[in-house]
Amino acid sequence: MWVRRLLFGLAALFLAALLLIAGYAAYPLLHDGAAPIVFAPGSGTAAAEADMAKYWQVWGLLDRDFFGSKPDTAQRTNGAIAGMVQSFGDPYTFFVEPQARELERDQLAGKFGGIGAGLEASEAGYLLSPLVGQPAALAGIRKGDLLLRVDKQEIPPQMSSDTLVALLRGPVGSTVTLLVQRGGPDVSPDASPDVSPDANLGTAVQELTFTLTRAEIQTPSIEWRLLDSAPGSPATGYLHQTIFSERSPDEMRQALAELRDAGALRFVWDLRGNPGGLLNSAVAQADMWLESGVIVVEEKAGGLRKTLSATPGELAGGAPLVLLVDEGTASASEIIAGALHDHGRARLVGRKTYGKGSVQLIHELADQSSLHVTNAQWYTPNGRQISGQGLEPDVVVAEGEDALAAALADLPATVQTAQTRTLTP
Repeated sequence: MWVRRLLFGLAALFLAALLLIAGYAAYPLLHDGAAPIVFAPGSGTAAAEADMAKYWQVWGLLDRDFFGSKPDTAQRTNGAIAGMVQSFGDPYTFFVEPQARELERDQLAGKFGGIGAGLEASEAGYLLSPLVGQPAALAGIRKGDLLLRVDKQEIPPQMSSDTLVALLRGPVGSTVTLLVQRGGPDVSPDASPDVSPDANLGTAVQELTFTLTRAEIQTPSIEWRLLDSAPGSPATGYLHQTIFSERSPDEMRQALAELRDAGALRFVWDLRGNPGGLLNSAVAQADMWLESGVIVVEEKAGGLRKTLSATPGELAGGAPLVLLVDEGTASASEIIAGALHDHGRARLVGRKTYGKGSVQLIHELADQSSLHVTNAQWYTPNGRQISGQGLEPDVVVAEGEDALAAALADLPATVQTAQTRTLTP
């Protein structure tokens, strides 16, 4: 098929892939509250300054001798920084360039300023797919419109998805002008199952300009529903979480309130493929399922330890809980799984987790790029180190088998009415 589907839009798949590889749990506050560190030329050792002289010598030689197109100053600088960070040999300590950092920030915030449209890459370029009720749809953009320009920036087919997403996003209330092409040559409906009847194919080609006001677009991290139950079985609430963002604790409160109001007496929390996210969000959500006790222990260099514990007031009323996990369950997801499992609060069903037990600080740099630095290791309440080991499930589900069915089978078949609590979403 000649169409490459790269559906990223609101989900920002570039970042999702980055998170899946890295699987980090990050602090939401930059530098852990410390003042920024500034190093001036000449402040290093003589050896370091000699190495920098070598760096500038190489810079000059490349400028003088390289035949071909040369990277600009920013590209060279970013490449040098990325190489230096890589030399530390830690896959979770890495440099993120400004555009990718913007997408990452939006993903962890759970919201962003945007036009409310998905994008699909084709040989002709990027096709728009507006969401109902969002700025793109309200302005008159239709599914299948070909994006030609964003403000003054031409959009060629080879432009990277993260670059284009960064152009379309911006502060809520700001405006952006899009030039699109509508219509095109006839395409047989049998030629591709991906052709939409709304794609305006077979009509005269037009170029149309739209000026849109960016709105706040929310990207939920949790989906929930009440599962169908066999006659006589207790009602089961199902929660599927894809990342731990700033909005996740509020979403979990709302999910628990709605599911319990609907009659849920037991729960399945699906963390398969969840690469992590914000440490404080994971701790806050673990607290909702625990009445007391340690959630996670952090250990920094020098053996300095910090313990994060639950506060009284479990929101789930002691209802039985199973966590679905697999090899994509990492970092903040493993904090949740380790804490609830060690306290006997939940059983694990699925496959062995990823094994990522370090915490990264995110340092914002002057040009809006960022540096992720491994700052601590974490341990489960029982002192288990997860890095390189992962968590073994109580019930192993082979790949291809129905993990949800296994989770339901592992829950108690009869459940006493859960303790009644007042929940505030």
